[in-house]
Amino acid sequence: MKKITSIVLLFMLAVIRMSAQDIIEIVYNGSVASVNIPSGMTDIVSSENGANVTITSSTTDKEYIYQVKGTSTDGSLTINSDYKLTLQLAGVALTNAHGGAAIDVECGKRIAVELADGTINTLSDAANGGQKAAFYFKGHVEFKGSGTLNVTGKTKHAISAKEYIELKSSTGTINVLGAVGDGIHCGKGKPNNENNYFRMKGGIVNIMNVMNDGVDSDDYGVISIEGGAISLNIGDGATGLKADSTVTIKDGIINISVVGNDSKGIRANHTVNILGGKTTIITEGDGTKGIKAKRDEDNVLNGGFLNISGGELSIQCTGGNLITESETTKCVAISVDADLQQTAGNVDITVMGLEAIGCTVDGNKTYKGGTFNIQEVPWQIKTKDCQYDMSVYVAVSNNDVILTDYSDIVIGAFIGDVCMGYSVFTEAGYGIIRVRSNDTSAQPVTLKLYDYVSQEEYTPTVSNAITFQSNGTAGDPSHPVTLSYDPPLKGDANNDNIVDAADIVEIVNAMAGKPSSNYNEKLANTNHDNVVNVADIIWIVNHITANK
Repeated sequence: MKKITSIVLLFMLAVIRMSAQDIIEIVYNGSVASVNIPSGMTDIVSSENGANVTITSSTTDKEYIYQVKGTSTDGSLTINSDYKLTLQLAGVALTNAHGGAAIDVECGKRIAVELADGTINTLSDAANGGQKAAFYFKGHVEFKGSGTLNVTGKTKHAISAKEYIELKSSTGTINVLGAVGDGIHCGKGKPNNENNYFRMKGGIVNIMNVMNDGVDSDDYGVISIEGGAISLNIGDGATGLKADSTVTIKDGIINISVVGNDSKGIRANHTVNILGGKTTIITEGDGTKGIKAKRDEDNVLNGGFLNISGGELSIQCTGGNLITESETTKCVAISVDADLQQTAGNVDITVMGLEAIGCTVDGNKTYKGGTFNIQEVPWQIKTKDCQYDMSVYVAVSNNDVILTDYSDIVIGAFIGDVCMGYSVFTEAGYGIIRVRSNDTSAQPVTLKLYDYVSQEEYTPTVSNAITFQSNGTAGDPSHPVTLSYDPPLKGDANNDNIVDAADIVEIVNAMAGKPSSNYNEKLANTNHDNVVNVADIIWIVNHITANK
């Protein structure tokens, strides 16, 4: 037994020694860097010029680990290799101030990037250089490890790979703090190359302050989100998730915020697949799209499809038409150039502005399951960049009876003539409106109500005057600010202020082409689908039965 134990210990020590011999250590210390290459590793050559390090490997059969740590405000690392490798970021803060990437891995094989546990790693390049990214890979890269990586791209992209980029389920946090180009870019390889993709199996990704797209999978590339959480804040004319082929969301939490004209939350030149996960998209600007499934006639894939078979999708779209000399681009929450099919999942769309559209489909629409709801708010709201906010607890009363069904109304909060907050209420009893402003001074807040049944705007009577106060509140859940108004009766097709069998007769006559002078089509259209048919009659029957 002792002999077996000794053999095991010797084997473990041998493994430890062998692993240590496979690690090339690069340490930055201000204006200089040192490279520790284990003795006997004859296929590794390094050169150092101050804090600029170049390492060349000629191995054809051994995967080495390059461990990087330390700090330099003007340094770089270039690794040349024809064989796969592991790059371990073990607490490095590296800025290339003179031009070029902070880290450039010139290897066409698989590169494993390990974010060492408990470490924070920061990379940045210089402006006006010739580099493709602050963190660049010639081949395909796989991220793992629970550490944190912060990257800023001052010339083009923050992170870029010529082939695919994959985040393993063990990945920690990746923050793109800014980029002149894309936050994360992959592709620019061969057309129809199956290795062009961005795949996220886990981790946390935050992308902000980028001038182009958040994640761009180029050259027939695909995007697949299978877990983790990704948050994208995107500017003018750019896209949150952009793929030349398909975007597929299987799981995870996806938050996309795009602001500026002609911006898009998700764009795919072939197909967008929503299979699971929780996706929230907020767009603000003229001509914006929440989801664009694009038919690209110059692309051999020639798609334009949207498939929804699970998950939760929420889109808030604010804006109007973008008019240029050549065309008018509409503001649409979901725009599909070919077919839309839904078999499961929940879709909730809110569009704000008189010109904003909930959904357009050029091909066929097929709904076999799930929910697909659209609320159209008439007011255009521009609150994304406001610094201050307050909360208003609100309830709506009709003849001293508090409403419990808010599906037919929306409430907006106005400072002057500008809508600075809204709420589509889903809770019984009360709702909450966040009122936004860039001015901390006391400003009167006016509440307005839009009724989808009558398609009219009302200024209701308010129980308490509201004045804007940064971080303040008006009302509370037990004593909300009460709005009183006299709503029209949904289903009152003959305009007699009663919903009864006579309204069914009125609708039947209207469907037969014989409406009376009292016929009110807006009130007859109980489900707001702009068509009066048997579904509206069923609603009236159920209403009459429930109130007997």
